[in-house]
Amino acid sequence: MKVRTLLVLIAALAALLAFVSFYQTNNTILAQQILLWGGGTISVGLTLIAFFGVGLAIPMFVGLSRELLSTIERWRHGKAARKAEEIEEEYSRGLVAILEGREDEGLGHLRKVLEWDSRHFNTLIKIGEVLRAQGKYAEAIEYHRKAHNVKRDNTRPLYALVEDHEAKGDMDRARTVLGQIIGINKNSIAAWRKLRSLHMKENNWDQALEAHERVSKLSDPKNPRDAADKRFGLGIRYEIASRLLGEGKTKEAVSGLRRLLKDDEQFIPAHGKLGESLRELGQESEAVQAWYRGFERTGSPIFLTMLEEHYLGREQPLAAIEALKRCVGQAVKDTVPRFYLGKLYFRLEMLDDALSVLSSLEGRATYAPTLHYLLGRIHERRNNHREATSEYRKVIKEMDLVQLEYKCLGCAASTMEWSHRCTECGEWNVIEVNFREEIPLEDLGIAPAPIYTR
Repeated sequence: MKVRTLLVLIAALAALLAFVSFYQTNNTILAQQILLWGGGTISVGLTLIAFFGVGLAIPMFVGLSRELLSTIERWRHGKAARKAEEIEEEYSRGLVAILEGREDEGLGHLRKVLEWDSRHFNTLIKIGEVLRAQGKYAEAIEYHRKAHNVKRDNTRPLYALVEDHEAKGDMDRARTVLGQIIGINKNSIAAWRKLRSLHMKENNWDQALEAHERVSKLSDPKNPRDAADKRFGLGIRYEIASRLLGEGKTKEAVSGLRRLLKDDEQFIPAHGKLGESLRELGQESEAVQAWYRGFERTGSPIFLTMLEEHYLGREQPLAAIEALKRCVGQAVKDTVPRFYLGKLYFRLEMLDDALSVLSSLEGRATYAPTLHYLLGRIHERRNNHREATSEYRKVIKEMDLVQLEYKCLGCAASTMEWSHRCTECGEWNVIEVNFREEIPLEDLGIAPAPIYTR
């Protein structure tokens, strides 16, 4: 009982005692009759008692009612708190089960939560995520839509729906939901990043560039993650130039690639593609100069291969040799370009020259099986082991042992062919020759290629 209610009761009892004392003292006066309507009478004392009783009953009723309501409310709050605690415990058990890989058990706990509270926001989100991971996209979408209906102004269920539709392969609906998110917050950099990612996934490079430009406007250059967004712009512009080249719009491709290299001359694929584009235009000397500049700016050995294949494809082996010699001469550390030159000599059957160049590289590399294989081949042939030479030729032909292995600097995936973009992780400018040296590539004159993240 509250103090206020107790004080009211004490005051009422005190008033009652005072009234009784007054009544006994003035008994004669209080016995007099008062005429009522309709001819009835009532004594003064009874009248006073009636009024006093009513006046006393009202505050007592109000106080007791308030106390009763307060007690009921506390009981309700306690019950709700206990229920909420049970719900959260059940939700936690579900999360633990899911994290431990017991997804079906976890879903059972989470569905029990929804039996108690069908609008439990976090549970609706989590069930949808688990169902999506299980490939049950339609059910996942349904739960995330329910979560969105619970909190219409919360974008979390909408982002979950984007993931659902993307996992299902319905990119149009994924973009539509992203449009809803942008409608709620047009300056959501996360939404524009996701839209850019969806366009990139479908190779819609023009739309991806538009989304990227919005990301660039919203990004903060001081934020490391935002600063990394520049890489996307370079990669997207490279893909647009590649598409233009494929469509026969070579001049537009050349112009785009030159603008790209003006912004970042370390973008290796752009140097290579620029040379290809210039060659398409019949400007072969300019194409060769583009590859020279690429090697000079980046030190990437891929340009050695481009120069070699360009001249050999035109049956100009001496020009190929001179091109690689030029690269050896301009390299600060020449291990890799010398290896390419020796490999070219071997390819052209110039065994003495090949042996001279390749022998000078022994001891420089801790892992170069192709180098040692080539040297073995040369020695075998110089000793006239014709039958061995014949067998080695078969091995070379069937296993392509003379070819180098390439490796992604981002995800370490291996491939036998160089590419401007890793097929595994989707990053640009990360494919390099897997040529392990005793000393860092920087000391050999090969600049580490920057990673352009997808």
